[in-house]
Amino acid sequence: MRFSLTDTIAAIATPPGISALAMLRVSGSNAISLVSSIFSEPDKITKAAGYQAVHGCIVDSDIIDEVICLIYRNPHSYTGEDMVEISCHGNPDLTNRILQLLLKSCRVAEPGEFTFRAFMNHKLDLAQAEAVSDLIHAQTAKAESAALQQLKGNLSSEIVSIIASLTESRIQFELAIDFADQDLPQIDLTGVEEKLDKILHRLKELFQKGTQGRILRDGFTVCLTGAPNVGKSSVFNKFLDENRAIVTAQPGTTRDYLEEWLSLSGFPIRLIDTAGLRETENEAEQIGISKTKELQAKADLNILLTDPDTFNPDLLLESRSQNNTLLILNKIDLLGFDELPAIKEWTDYLSSEFDFTGKAELAVYPCSTVIPNGINLIKEQILARISLPESELSSVLVTNTRHLAAIERSITSLPHAISAIQADLGYEFIAFDLIEAVSALSEITGAVTTDDMLDRIFSSFCIGK
Repeated sequence: MRFSLTDTIAAIATPPGISALAMLRVSGSNAISLVSSIFSEPDKITKAAGYQAVHGCIVDSDIIDEVICLIYRNPHSYTGEDMVEISCHGNPDLTNRILQLLLKSCRVAEPGEFTFRAFMNHKLDLAQAEAVSDLIHAQTAKAESAALQQLKGNLSSEIVSIIASLTESRIQFELAIDFADQDLPQIDLTGVEEKLDKILHRLKELFQKGTQGRILRDGFTVCLTGAPNVGKSSVFNKFLDENRAIVTAQPGTTRDYLEEWLSLSGFPIRLIDTAGLRETENEAEQIGISKTKELQAKADLNILLTDPDTFNPDLLLESRSQNNTLLILNKIDLLGFDELPAIKEWTDYLSSEFDFTGKAELAVYPCSTVIPNGINLIKEQILARISLPESELSSVLVTNTRHLAAIERSITSLPHAISAIQADLGYEFIAFDLIEAVSALSEITGAVTTDDMLDRIFSSFCIGK
């Protein structure tokens, strides 16, 4: 483990740049005495009770800045250690001078080290610790809400409850194995099977919702693709409500891809404008097209844009063969539409203009960047793929890929235990599968961890948190 818990650590906890205020954090057994040694009235710091603010100055050979120090006494602090937060004026030179003064007697904190200490001192479990980072990096209100629910311990409480229930059953089987010669009560195998069935159902429910909930944390990637000059960059700009991408009548204007994050009804969307797909001898354009194909393969949704000049029914077959492709007929204003048509009007139009079979036309959506609400149907189709009811956003929702992987491993183990009960294979087999399920779930809360796992998680945090 790269962190040492015995050191006193310090870091600037606010972002770089000029601001009204900035804040530095100091944590460790020597935190209070260290801050007092550079404070204008040391006794105010050393004698301060926990949760007390002290006003004074940070001094070296001269006064550096007027500050307020908030004192925390262990274990009643974020890290569970003695801790001081120094609020100073937000001049980067001042904050750096104070930090350099502190670092004469301690070391700079590693990324995530304050939260790591909170985890190690049992102030937070691992799922809550990860929620701290998620809350800091959340890009939309819904993402913030999901992270806050996890930080409050909603997910942890449910996982701990499931672990306790599985452990209770495991202990029953292990006791029966270890004391087979004793006159122990018979295990109610039917009751255990029913309990495991209920737990398995709940874990599958968490996993299913979590595949959607992951979007709140990692975002939903939408890739705008199509032939040159079908209006990809215009649609991109319309989503952002600004002229982010260059738009010209010259095909091949976009050689490299552009991406921006936006909020769509509270969901974080990563929108990518790509190079037009066509045969070309231009080397730069070829590289851009190659990158477009890479992005298409990784996107959650590809929006295949066409226009009246490039549209043909064969594109419908292409989009239908790929579950993550949405076919859009752009520039419908050129077809005489001055507003988005109703479904029947649009269906009738396509049926009269193109050779469709059955109801295939319903998979082609109209769009225009020059008529009112001209991209609304695209937005609706994106939301249809990611929306979650508000009730689920305020309940237990898994948003972390690591947590989903742990739940999936547990889901794999439990049916084996149930099958072992049904086939009367022996208590050893049942207990082994229950141990596997519990071990997987315990990784979520941090009851089971490895140094590599902790390093990977906390190294993604910012310094000062």
